[in-house]
Amino acid sequence: MSKELKFPFDLDLSSLDTGSITNILNDIEHHLPLMECEGDVSQLLEVKEFFEGELKLSRRLH
Repeated sequence: MSKELKFPFDLDLSSLDTGSITNILNDIEHHLPLMECEGDVSQLLEVKEFFEGELKLSRRLH
């Protein structure tokens, strides 16, 4: 897991496997078109980027 977090909260992703993180990313993709505020879209994209990075850093991405 990345030591440099870009968010104001601490995340422990050690218990999540590839499938779980992929499901989170799919949920984010599903919710993006529903966001009405530019700030909300931006924040959700930041969270998506974080989870994508975690997949790569953890070598869970096949």
